[in-house]
Amino acid sequence: MRPILLAAFVSVAGCAAEPPEPWPRPFDLPAVPAAYPLPPLPGRSPRIASYTIEARLDERTHQIDGRLVLDWRNTSDKAVDELPFHLYWNAFRSNLSASARGEGPRAARFRKDRDFGYTQPTRVLLLEPAESDLTATLRYVDADGGNPDDRTVAVVRTPAPIAAGATARLRIEWTSHVPHGTVGRAGWVHDYLFIVQWFPKIGVLAKDGQWKAHAFHSTTEFFSDYGNYDVRVTLPERFVVGATGRETEALRNPDGTKTLRFVQEDVHDFAWTACPRFLERRERFDAPGYPAVDVRLLLLPEHAHLARRYLDATRLALRAYGAWSAPYPYAQLTVVDPAWYSGSGGMEYPTLFTGGAPAWARRDLLAPESVTVHEAGHQFWYGLVANDETEEAWLDEGINQYFETRAVDLAYGPEAFAVRYFGGRNQRDARRGIPVVAPGVFMRRGDEHRKDLRRFGREDPLVRRAWEYQSKDSYYLNAYDRPALVYETLENLLGAENMDRVWRTYAHRYRFAHPTTRDLLATLNEVTARDWSAFFDETFYSSGLVDYAASVKQEESRAPRGFLEATSERFVSLDAPTPKPAPAVWDSVVTFERREEARLPVEVLIEFADGRLVRESWDGRDTYKRYAFRAGPKVVRAVVDPEAKLTLDIDRSNNVWRDEDGLARRAALKWSARYLFWLQTLLELHTVLG
Repeated sequence: MRPILLAAFVSVAGCAAEPPEPWPRPFDLPAVPAAYPLPPLPGRSPRIASYTIEARLDERTHQIDGRLVLDWRNTSDKAVDELPFHLYWNAFRSNLSASARGEGPRAARFRKDRDFGYTQPTRVLLLEPAESDLTATLRYVDADGGNPDDRTVAVVRTPAPIAAGATARLRIEWTSHVPHGTVGRAGWVHDYLFIVQWFPKIGVLAKDGQWKAHAFHSTTEFFSDYGNYDVRVTLPERFVVGATGRETEALRNPDGTKTLRFVQEDVHDFAWTACPRFLERRERFDAPGYPAVDVRLLLLPEHAHLARRYLDATRLALRAYGAWSAPYPYAQLTVVDPAWYSGSGGMEYPTLFTGGAPAWARRDLLAPESVTVHEAGHQFWYGLVANDETEEAWLDEGINQYFETRAVDLAYGPEAFAVRYFGGRNQRDARRGIPVVAPGVFMRRGDEHRKDLRRFGREDPLVRRAWEYQSKDSYYLNAYDRPALVYETLENLLGAENMDRVWRTYAHRYRFAHPTTRDLLATLNEVTARDWSAFFDETFYSSGLVDYAASVKQEESRAPRGFLEATSERFVSLDAPTPKPAPAVWDSVVTFERREEARLPVEVLIEFADGRLVRESWDGRDTYKRYAFRAGPKVVRAVVDPEAKLTLDIDRSNNVWRDEDGLARRAALKWSARYLFWLQTLLELHTVLG
């Protein structure tokens, strides 16, 4: 093996230098001036759908038998006589489901019989307003068209319409078979259980009387109404259990099981996990100006050494997201370290989320820090604002990705550049593969996002329902990376303080309210007193990319020859003696180009040899903007977007033109050569191992 390849191996996994302490580093959170008015936070949610649930787990057969009582209120303007219910685990019922026909790491895949699972309602009763057995009316529906074999949405019909503003109470009995945990977000792996989206859950009724109850696709997440949850779970006594809400009762049963009761108000889902090997760590988040939160970490023994890092990252999210949006209002938060090869890693549920750590948890790769901040951050958007993730994922995943990169960059600094082997596909897949790191090469905020934007950005506009993107790569780009870059660009254009005003206003006004993209745009326009519709047209509603470039052509000013006007001589011959040399002056043409479709306003900067600067704004509507200078000092630098505000720009290498004779050019070559040296090393290593 060549020495250069051996050098790359030295930087694998456990051989990295630790960053200097303290880590995470302290930082000041920008504060919105107290004089700026914010909408009041609601004291409670609308409580549209509340559940009382009793469930029993059979560990041997991986079966759950449950019954629930649902109290539901019709908040639309119309009466309804059909009620749709999500049966998410039917995505694992057969290889004919919408999820099984999809693609991506969340798609249902079946390698063995144990991978199959289901949710089967056995009885549906309407208790109020008039008692009636609805079981015979239950039918499965092709919720999104194109797959009549999907069974993830079922509908029951009531004997009489439920009027606008009226309430209904239903009792549902069901049986679920828990799938093996490598095929999706839920399931079991060895003695580890992660039980989510596990009960029949009613859809969301819009104001116009239209139901939102989409099938469970491989790229969709979830949407449901707020309410109160009172849940009793019975399972073998040896299990350590974590769940949404606070534990209020724990009863030992004669048959060697226990029944635990969890209660939580004003959430839109309930999840739980169990494993006899969980190690428990507790810590209280009690920072000045924030409500106190009891943080409970459930950790697998092989990751016991990561407890401090999990807890520090959770504290960071509670502090940063709480300052930039609105504080976390619940009294507890459960952090789960998932089992190896479980598909449950990196998932969020009310007051509970999963992290995920690789076998080699290098600090400079920020794992588990980045995934912990991300999933804890979901408590503030998915959990407290709750847009429709199936139709507008960028309002949750995208906003959360923007906040994650902002917080992690402030607290931990940049992430090391690495390539993963034997299982790791990309930076998001933080738990797979062996990392090989290029020493001294770090990724700036947004670098990883722009890579996929260049590759897949033309496939779809950002605004599209999650299952309608052309590919899984386009979904991940437009749900996570592209909107994060859009929001970061807005932050750069507005300034951090004004952007925080937007987020705080949005988080306060739409807590528990299911906002839409139109609501976000209206909030932005209101706070900034400016119409941002054109910006949204170019970024949200277009698949166009952003790329601006700078170039310069210049030559020494020419001595006058030929037929000349306004001189004492009508003609100056080419053979005439050259005038006495004078200080060199230059004729320069500076061109700024828009090389892609997206049209965003941008600043341009021109620097001359005598130190003079020309700075102007260009609206970016035309394909280029040109400046001509005659008989003046030499142009030494031309820059489009000099402050790097447009983080959406897919190629920043062409944003700066420099005079090749300048020292800056040689410095740039030095650093780019260092980057390319290690990139070449990693590519060579990739070839050898491949």
